[in-house]
Amino acid sequence: MVWIYLSESLLYLCFSLLMGAFIIQFIPDRLRPTIHIPKRLIQLSVLGVVFFSVAPVIRVILFLYEDIGLFATMESVLSGFEVGKAWNLTVILVIFFYLFVSLFPVLKSKLLSGIALAFTLVLLLALGWASHAASLTVWSGFVFHSLHFLAVTVWIGILLIVGWCSKDQENWLSYLKWFTPLAIVCFLTIAGTGLFLMTLVIGVKEYGDAWMVPYGQALLMKHLTIIPVLFFAFINGFWIRRKLKQQEQINPIAWLKFESILLFFTFVSTGVLGQQEPPHSIEITLAGSGPSAIFDYFYSGVIDPSMSLQFGLNTINLLFFIVAIIFTWLIMYSFRKKTPAVVPFFMGMFCVLSLYFGLLASIQ
Repeated sequence: MVWIYLSESLLYLCFSLLMGAFIIQFIPDRLRPTIHIPKRLIQLSVLGVVFFSVAPVIRVILFLYEDIGLFATMESVLSGFEVGKAWNLTVILVIFFYLFVSLFPVLKSKLLSGIALAFTLVLLLALGWASHAASLTVWSGFVFHSLHFLAVTVWIGILLIVGWCSKDQENWLSYLKWFTPLAIVCFLTIAGTGLFLMTLVIGVKEYGDAWMVPYGQALLMKHLTIIPVLFFAFINGFWIRRKLKQQEQINPIAWLKFESILLFFTFVSTGVLGQQEPPHSIEITLAGSGPSAIFDYFYSGVIDPSMSLQFGLNTINLLFFIVAIIFTWLIMYSFRKKTPAVVPFFMGMFCVLSLYFGLLASIQ
């Protein structure tokens, strides 16, 4: 299963790199730092889309092949399942896309960048077509999943390209002036569409009960990893801008890089979430598949499929929450003291773990 989680994470990374690389071409030079994007990065990202998107297809084949044989199962999945049809379309598009980015200077012409961006959007829509949300509610699930994924790749894609491909810090204030409001719009879109997609699987009131199953555990971890990302986004979008206006010596690129690494962990948790069995009925899921191994480890009582979790404060979870607050404060303190960005990065990771253990310890 680990290879499936990793492939999902790398698929999101490839889409983000493509989206960011082509969008940044439409930003005037005076509104961004000097950026050099290797053509090989674009080619590998295009190929990554087709190779990493095949993981769900392989998973279905491995689940079914013992009944009718491997080749018959492959033919059935590729021609009869939506996930197989979507991957067939992805293969065809990627062949043309790879030839296009290889034969033409797509990063030197806005017209060619626009065509490449259109290729990326069509591939993104193909992924939305094969999503679980689209299988539940054809049009609304497809639209909301596609909007959710689009907002994620636009925000993170630009962040990755600027953070890892910038050659200097020129025009950084001008860059922050347009990117900060764009990132806020993307985040609000992600939050709104994400809430809708979550309610397709579990109700808001069932959010805590869902922690009993692997899907709920992955969903909780995904939401918690967003917290340090928001702190880094605040620092990069507002504090660093104020420091630069005051002409203080600071390296914003390092902070941007570590924000992007935190976002990759969000990709990982999203990849794990996407491969878990959605608990449309938590009671039925518990009765059939059993609880999450992590929940089973932390919960000392008897697990009944019809049970509903109760939460409360105790000494252990209060200590974890206090530790999480301390790590959060250390993120801000590290920036004020101009420590290397790697220090608050680990503070953010420890904050997530402290909150996670604190929430699990609050289950009664």
